[in-house]
Amino acid sequence: MIPQIPERVRTVQNWAGRQINRAQQFIRSASISHSEPEDLQLDTNQQVQASDGYFFEQFSQPQPEEKESDTDTGQLTIVKLSINDNKERIQVFQDLYVEALYTIVHKVGKSSALPEPQLCKYVQNAFQVDDGLHQKLLNRAKKEKPPIVLLNISLLEARDLIAKDINGFSDPFTMMGIVPGSRRTKANDSEAGNGEQDEADEHGHETPPLSPHSQKQGNVLHRFGGSFRRRIGSKKSAKTEAKSIPAKYIKASSVQYKTLNPKWNEKFQFIVDDVSTDRFHMDIWDHDDEEKSVLDAVTSLNHITGLKGLGRYFKEVTQSARAGSQDCTDDFLGCVTMKLKDVPSAGCEDWFTLEKRSERSEVSGQVRLKLWLSTREERIDQQDDDLMDVRQHIELIRQFALHEIRMSGAPVSFFNGQLSDPATTILHQHAIQGDLTELHQSMCQWLAYSAMINIGISFSFLYDILSRLISKWVPLALDKDEENTLTESFQAFDDYCKKAMMGHRTNVSTSKRTQLESFSNMLRCWKLMRESPLYEKCLPFQKSFDYDINAILQKSAEEYFRHVIKHAEDNENPCKELYQVIQTLNKACAKMHKFDPIFKTFTDINYGLITYREFDRLLDEYICSEMMSEKKDDLKTLMMTASKTEGDNEELLITILRVHFAAQEFRQYRLPRQKYRLDKSDWGQIFDRAIVKWMDIARIKAFGRVELACQLDATIQIASSEIRHTSSYVDVCHIIDQYLAIWERMNVSDVILRADLTEKLVQCICKIAEFYVDRVLAQLATDGFCGQLQAFIPSALINLFCAAVNNIEQVRRSLVVTDKLHLDELLEQYEQKTQQKAQWKIEVESELDRCDKYLCEQIECTIDKLARRQIAILKKHVFHLAWSPSACPVEGALKPLTDTLDAELSAVHRTLLHRNFVRVMHAQVNILLPLFDECIEENPGLEPVFYQRLYEAWSVLTDFFHAGGKGISLETFETIPAHMELVSKLALNQMSTIRIIEQYYKNLLKEQEMASDEVKNDVSECKYGILNVRAYYNSNSQTLVVDVIGAKQVIPLDTNGLSDPFVVIELVPRLRYPTQPVSKTKIVSKSLNPIFDETFEFHIPPKIPTGGMVHFIVMDHDFLRSNDFAGEAFLDLTEVPGFGTAGVANTLRQFNLILIHPSNSNKGMVDVLASRKEDKEAQNFIRTLSVAY
Repeated sequence: MIPQIPERVRTVQNWAGRQINRAQQFIRSASISHSEPEDLQLDTNQQVQASDGYFFEQFSQPQPEEKESDTDTGQLTIVKLSINDNKERIQVFQDLYVEALYTIVHKVGKSSALPEPQLCKYVQNAFQVDDGLHQKLLNRAKKEKPPIVLLNISLLEARDLIAKDINGFSDPFTMMGIVPGSRRTKANDSEAGNGEQDEADEHGHETPPLSPHSQKQGNVLHRFGGSFRRRIGSKKSAKTEAKSIPAKYIKASSVQYKTLNPKWNEKFQFIVDDVSTDRFHMDIWDHDDEEKSVLDAVTSLNHITGLKGLGRYFKEVTQSARAGSQDCTDDFLGCVTMKLKDVPSAGCEDWFTLEKRSERSEVSGQVRLKLWLSTREERIDQQDDDLMDVRQHIELIRQFALHEIRMSGAPVSFFNGQLSDPATTILHQHAIQGDLTELHQSMCQWLAYSAMINIGISFSFLYDILSRLISKWVPLALDKDEENTLTESFQAFDDYCKKAMMGHRTNVSTSKRTQLESFSNMLRCWKLMRESPLYEKCLPFQKSFDYDINAILQKSAEEYFRHVIKHAEDNENPCKELYQVIQTLNKACAKMHKFDPIFKTFTDINYGLITYREFDRLLDEYICSEMMSEKKDDLKTLMMTASKTEGDNEELLITILRVHFAAQEFRQYRLPRQKYRLDKSDWGQIFDRAIVKWMDIARIKAFGRVELACQLDATIQIASSEIRHTSSYVDVCHIIDQYLAIWERMNVSDVILRADLTEKLVQCICKIAEFYVDRVLAQLATDGFCGQLQAFIPSALINLFCAAVNNIEQVRRSLVVTDKLHLDELLEQYEQKTQQKAQWKIEVESELDRCDKYLCEQIECTIDKLARRQIAILKKHVFHLAWSPSACPVEGALKPLTDTLDAELSAVHRTLLHRNFVRVMHAQVNILLPLFDECIEENPGLEPVFYQRLYEAWSVLTDFFHAGGKGISLETFETIPAHMELVSKLALNQMSTIRIIEQYYKNLLKEQEMASDEVKNDVSECKYGILNVRAYYNSNSQTLVVDVIGAKQVIPLDTNGLSDPFVVIELVPRLRYPTQPVSKTKIVSKSLNPIFDETFEFHIPPKIPTGGMVHFIVMDHDFLRSNDFAGEAFLDLTEVPGFGTAGVANTLRQFNLILIHPSNSNKGMVDVLASRKEDKEAQNFIRTLSVAY
């Protein structure tokens, strides 16, 4: 081995020298080709593409996106709230602030537990007011005159009242009023000098009122009746009645006759002096039709003035009661008392249980009341504006919402109306004090939030607000001014939506889900508003929503087209202008599939159809106008010039093709089964000529790129992978991909021309691939991978080898282009037009297959060259394997061989593509198969154990190359003829002689059965004739009886066209029946259908050996020469009655056996047996065959 070391060193040095020369050449070529500084910054692939001015990429690279609106209102946030320096605006701002503080200071009703300072602090933060101004405005709010508190009562109904009349019913009516608080009552009583007690004791306990019949004394507030009645003739009361009226503004309801479940639905309002102490009280009485009633007396209560009027009122009330004593029927039906401080700020509606006035009263049932508090302001300089409370509520909602959004830091569109507890409390109090109903509050919310559209308020949130407003609205619920305010709001929202619809193609980015959702919600909210009865009331006599949308879409398409024309105007090159126009329209059409589902969800409008029809009409009018232009370089002249075959007008040609691609893309957006105006234009011939011209130029450009890519070839490293590649394969694959991508976009109007160009395209692509492969392999040979390779190869050369075959494999993969060529579709169009069978498709597919085969062969040849350098080493390992001691395990004997194979595979498995790695395995298998076969051929007739060892070794190697499914698949092994032949040969050689003989006869029996099946199925004729026999086995005498009846259609073997047939009968295999004689029938002369009718007996045991059968050989007798073989047939003993389950003994069964001739499929068995010279049984079998055949 020592003398070989200098040679290896010299080889490595030579290879390294060639690499240095190649690097110098590369540097020089790169310096010459790219002398400009900016080009030096480009990588290799970009330099190749830039070499021809991006000839291919200019058609496929996406055009710059149209700049969309930078303002996405859905992402706006509020950083700071401020007002301008306008004094009037500042004054309005401060007035609103005072209103908020005034609302807090004068809270009414039972509300949240938030303290007043906390609410004031929230208002200060929401309005962003400093402490000084806050204190000043707070003092101003406190100085304002407090509001007048009002108690609102809605008397709805009662149920289960007690019956007072003899008819089993009552005629109920109610009396209600406000009972003053204890402090004020005591003060009044003290001043009057009376000693009457408070209605409620110090613990607040109340006593039910007495009947008007009762003469019992009671103090002023002892009961509701006592609050305004005194004992008749009382002087004390006469002294005090001018100073205070015990119960203010007592009111009565209407009478509901003959019912125990009255329904009133009446409303009352009372002025409250002190919410914290005053109480609401209500009595229910039974009305008496016959006498002057309490109800009649109460009707004049509000007109009482002074002592005289009040005394008359007491008298009327007293006389209204029925005449009688204490035993008389009481007209009292029950009463209800409630402290006003317990009334929730939101009001309450409930069933109240009626209470007794005394233990003797009979009371039952409940009354349903709705109570709520409100205020009426009488502040200084209060303007007489009915909408003041509404406007203030709107401004407060808006101010609080802006504050909440600012504090959250989230975009405005995220706001869903959720306000903090202080804001909710303040707005609730303001609604109460302003007596704003739920409808008014919903209206205020809509007016407040709809005015925030421009800063990005969510339309989904607006939809919920509007839905609430519409659901609460009923006719006549709003006054004229309020309806006018809503009308202005609806009109403003209508105008905003129309404006948004007009500019949606420019302002709405379909790539942003949030903007699409916002547009969809806007349309949904707009539809809800337009189709609501409230909108119809405010803005009557409007056209339908779908009609307006349709009109807006048409108008917006027209305005968009005018905008496109204005920005694309180019007086010097009408072709470029046309391209820009169509390309911009395509961008708008590309958005149609995003907008169309939105419009279909909320309208019955086909957005895509309306938009495309308008664009089609406008574009057709524009093109007609340009084509009829009389300018020097008009559109028609330029297009005709560009499509001419002669002349150097590449730039104009490219522009024409861009127009073609843009027009083709525009056609893709049309809907099927529709007629369009652009269909009438005839540009096909101009574009076809331009495409033909471009194909010629593209071929030259492509080959130029391949040449440059090979010159600038450099190693590239794919991230997270050790697979070797060079930059040139990227360029070549990119060229092929670009070529096909451009071809897919081209639409050749002439079908015949397109078929020709398709064939021309495929030829060009294949030539490019083949040219590149030749260049790559030539460069690899230059680098040292050539001639007879030595066993040792430097790792650098291995890497170059891997890169080369990987590059070729990548290019081969890029040639899978059948789908991109749409051959089936083109073939159908071609044959439909020409009415003849097309051959070009077959030629195209053949060209691709031929190119693929060529590339595979080049890869396999290169890999085979790498693998064959180890033939000598592998042959030595196979020899040592074959002659290793039998005591040595097969795996141990194989280890040197597998180590060599594994070392070779390990050197390349990380740097090769998987397909190429498997090819290396294939190459090793293809080397080992002849070596194993040679070992068998050189050592014939040895003991079966020798071949069994080789068989096991090859099985181990098969698993080695299979590699658990990562290498050569087992199915692939079965497709390798040499592998199948080797396995078969080893399997035969390792079998014993008797097993080979048995298998030989089994194969012949199987061939006979197949021939019989073919004759039965009329697949083929009986070629050699039929032998008719009968047979059975007598188990008692252990005798096989065979009756040879005759034969039919025996082949003629004599010159006279006949034969002299006879039959030889023997039991086979002879090794299993060595003592059984060979029998013959008589000779039937000159016959092709002989009748023998002879019986033969064979004494054999009932146990049938493996493969046991009767062998019939039909021979032609010849006096002068040896007998001729006419055919043979086999009868399986298992089919003979008497053996096993074949049938009952002593029963002859006829068998019609098809005569056959032995085929070459058994030649391998015969050869193996013939090679066993020392095996007597094998040689006897061979002699038997030679005699028979």
